[in-house]
Amino acid sequence: MTSHQFIAASGLTTKQIDRRRLLQGAAALGVGASTGLAAIRTTRAQGDPATLVIGLSGSPTDLDPHSQYDYRSVVPIRGPYEGLIILKDSETDQYDGVLAETWEANEDKSVWTFHLRDGVTFQDGSPCDAEAVRASYERLLTMQKGAYNVVARFVPDASHISAPDAKTVVFDLGKPQPLFESAMGATYGTQVVNVKVAKEHEEDGDFGNTWMMTFAEGTGTGPYKITDFQPGETVTLEKFDGYWAGWEGDHFDKIIVRTVNESQTMRQLLETGEVDVTDRIALLPETVKDLESNPDLKVDRKTTTEVVYMTMTEYGPLESAEARQAMCYAFPYAEVIQGAYAGYAKQPHGAVAEATRGFDPATFQYTTDLTKAKELLTTAGVAEGTSLKLMVAGSTTIAELFLANLAEIGITLDIQQVDTNLFTGTFYGDSPVEERPAFMIWSWWPDYNDAWNHLDPQVSCDPHGSANAGMYCNERVDELLKASHDAANPEDYQTAMSEIQQILSRDDPSAIYYAEPEWTTTMRKDIQGFFLNPINLGTYNLYKLHRGTA
Repeated sequence: MTSHQFIAASGLTTKQIDRRRLLQGAAALGVGASTGLAAIRTTRAQGDPATLVIGLSGSPTDLDPHSQYDYRSVVPIRGPYEGLIILKDSETDQYDGVLAETWEANEDKSVWTFHLRDGVTFQDGSPCDAEAVRASYERLLTMQKGAYNVVARFVPDASHISAPDAKTVVFDLGKPQPLFESAMGATYGTQVVNVKVAKEHEEDGDFGNTWMMTFAEGTGTGPYKITDFQPGETVTLEKFDGYWAGWEGDHFDKIIVRTVNESQTMRQLLETGEVDVTDRIALLPETVKDLESNPDLKVDRKTTTEVVYMTMTEYGPLESAEARQAMCYAFPYAEVIQGAYAGYAKQPHGAVAEATRGFDPATFQYTTDLTKAKELLTTAGVAEGTSLKLMVAGSTTIAELFLANLAEIGITLDIQQVDTNLFTGTFYGDSPVEERPAFMIWSWWPDYNDAWNHLDPQVSCDPHGSANAGMYCNERVDELLKASHDAANPEDYQTAMSEIQQILSRDDPSAIYYAEPEWTTTMRKDIQGFFLNPINLGTYNLYKLHRGTA
């Protein structure tokens, strides 16, 4: 969620809103205070080149890296908080050391050892030594909030983590875990916090979580301090003079993360230079196309690990594999890519994006074939005149294109447009399968580079994955998910993943996987140091950004 949103339905999907926490999710979807152009114009003093303004379509909601799980919150969190390692720039399988200077695994990758840098302190001046790092991961695993499963998948509890000396942290995982490095490079859940400071603000054994959701004073090691947080409006970050990497070269002194809920307002602010950078969730695809010709702006475009899909509820008319295959053949892929996404997307090969570890290019890919769809509906015993409900928040463009195709094969599509609270409550809620809509539009990308992490929330059986809105269950898929989860080598992992993808696409479809959108980042021409990582969508390496010449 990671989830995203919004507006998934229009080609403006978003990341896992707050994948498991609906309240935060709604805020992450942009259900915040409305922000007008006049108010925003006071954000950055005109002609202040040392201040960066980042525009977001929804407000950050939680500043505690051990409980937040939405991509808008992680934008400011990357200022004060760092992990041991991070993905290198735009790479998906190469890493830079951050708090760890070096690291290595034993031969079977069951024990991972991280060697910390000298001289790293938290922003309150206390040392970030091995015991502080160990205590931080203990907090994450004990709280069991947010993205803790990114680490807990490999480290079941803190007894597997030790600090044999002040500069060494050891993770003894008990079995081969070749993907542990990938997880530790994530921007969700892995950041180190100052547990001593957090516990000074503890309430009812919450490890200081309530306080840290809105404050970050002295709790991180990163280049920027969060000095002000106005939910629904702004987060202000200022340079931390004592940052371990120093301040040689070009960097911003101040960063403002501004919530701008209206796409047209965001466009105006970019064009006038009062917002420096924003991402694809904040702008309509046709707006991005227009802005590409603006000589004062530049647009970065990259296909990532995100897949947009339409869940199919495994019940009633869609209970059989044949009926769901029919829906996949009936979907207007080309029209959606060109119409809803203005060409800023491509059709995926099933559930896993091309950039994700475990992707199999041999996965079956549907084409629109209404004759084949009608034949399969006959085989499935789905009668002409059958009505299916599609729930959507936001634009109905994609739904209407699908409706037109279904009408040609005798199926009625009832489009239910709802607000984001009702949508996310239905998607993540526990309503029985018979009360769920036949279709819901959503998107997903992994927390780290791993197809298992991408798929398990969407399709696991018992208990149903947190994002398994269609109550999909295939016993063979569950067996293969377990096999890939426990795989000791890349070959076994890929074998399991390849079979899963064929089942989810060709044999027993879980959803209609219809778009791999390009992640577009629109920025002022003088913004330098930007790169998009296909895993860490919507986030920025704030320390590397700076203002150059246009």
